[in-house]
Amino acid sequence: MRSAINFRRPETVLGLIFIAVLSYLIIVPLFILVRTTLVWGPADLRLRGVNVVVGEPTLYHWRQMTSGALAQAAFYRPLINTLIVTAATVAIILLVSSLMAYLVVRTDLRWKKFISNLAVVPYILPSWVLAQAWLQVFKNSNIGMSPGLLEYYLGWQAPDWLVFGPLPIAITMGLHYYPFGFLLMASALSTIDSQLEEAAEVLGASRSYILRKVTLPIIMPAIFSTVLLGMARAMGTFGTPAILGLPERYYVLSTQIYSLLRTQREGQAFILALALLLIAGLGLYLNARVTSARRSYATIGGKGVKRRPTRLGRWNTPIAVVVLVFLLLVAVFPLGLLTWSSFMLNAGDYSISNFSLHYWTGESNPRFVEGEPGILRNQAIIGGLWNSVKLAVVGGLLCGVMGMLIGYVVVKGKRQLVPRVLEQVSFVPMLIPSIVFGAIYLSLFAVRRGPIPALYGTFAILVLVTVAKQLPYTVRSGVSAMHQVSGELEEAAVVLGASWWRRFRSIVFPLTRSGFVAGSLIVFITTMRELSLYI
Repeated sequence: MRSAINFRRPETVLGLIFIAVLSYLIIVPLFILVRTTLVWGPADLRLRGVNVVVGEPTLYHWRQMTSGALAQAAFYRPLINTLIVTAATVAIILLVSSLMAYLVVRTDLRWKKFISNLAVVPYILPSWVLAQAWLQVFKNSNIGMSPGLLEYYLGWQAPDWLVFGPLPIAITMGLHYYPFGFLLMASALSTIDSQLEEAAEVLGASRSYILRKVTLPIIMPAIFSTVLLGMARAMGTFGTPAILGLPERYYVLSTQIYSLLRTQREGQAFILALALLLIAGLGLYLNARVTSARRSYATIGGKGVKRRPTRLGRWNTPIAVVVLVFLLLVAVFPLGLLTWSSFMLNAGDYSISNFSLHYWTGESNPRFVEGEPGILRNQAIIGGLWNSVKLAVVGGLLCGVMGMLIGYVVVKGKRQLVPRVLEQVSFVPMLIPSIVFGAIYLSLFAVRRGPIPALYGTFAILVLVTVAKQLPYTVRSGVSAMHQVSGELEEAAVVLGASWWRRFRSIVFPLTRSGFVAGSLIVFITTMRELSLYI
């Protein structure tokens, strides 16, 4: 009877309200996405002309993308490019994150606390920062661009495949997203009992055998979680493939979706979106199958965990220096290079004589950037900055409040049906790449639907898509915070006759305020640097 729905409980009522809201914000957009691929759209009347009745069922879009004239260039080639770039990106993420996590957690590496903090900095920066920095270093005059840093100082022109294409895209995305894997791997490695490895060593096992048969199987869930997150991020990222791919007409699915949407081919674009969703869903399914095939990955028992760090000996300082140099190149150098470039009046000239504040404080000059004034004088840029801050604050607060309330419903309801459904529905946006999610909302709110007017081009649609996409972060934060509050506190307030609102306002929320702040800050930071969702 635990699964029965009790309408007298406040968490049940809240849960049903949130299920209705999230169904409209998440489930309905998915339905609209599929429907758009199966009917004639307004743009098809202009593009095709004959035998088009807007809203009538058709397989035209599917035929075009699977066997028509567009199929090879608009679907199959971008799909192959996406798989290549994603595989390379995930490989880089696994290599860098596992090595970094092992050195920080399992060895006596010097300055490990500073290294651990610096290792997560690349993810704080927008993904396109590394792409722009890569371009500033490797671009050459042979491809019609100003000289990059290497050509200017060393006279060496990087080959075109090193400037644009799959290699630079995979490297920059891998170096941007590896902090995910680092945090997951470090957490998993920190729970391994050294006695397991010592026992294998006593029995004569080699270091490589211990790594393959003891260490890797234990951290397998972290490895597959890293692969899954890396796949989702790599496939859904727009900025980096656009900067390092589009100049050479190297398309992946995310940039191809953007290209099709710009030409009002929503039906074809959403077929690509479904392909991304299918790949992400397949990855999630394989992850669940692999991790559930093993009976247990548990290593923490009642006896605690014994940790014995591996001694690096005389190699300790050299390895620490190499790691620090790598992190400085990945985390600090890109931002410093872009800042330096912003003071160079003429692109490609990195001399002191070319130093200028024009792009910061200069007045309008038709010789530079089409007459746009410096950013501190440019009202359009200042307005955009204000809109970004406003969106991040509003989105963060709304997500924070909703996340805490949903967390309350999930924890208090425990095994009841409504909380279980609500938790699953709230997690769905995490599986949808940002470029796809933004495309869905364009389709859903481009026209009037019921009482909600057309929101295309308004601030409201940005708030809605932000709340829907970022909600999983605050829900997880809310669930974690609510688990720390004992139910007896609220039960005592019930005995004293306190209403649910007073209990939540006076007891529950003050005790879980840190979770609200943490979730809201995550949404604020993510929104400020987001590009794929709003492009």
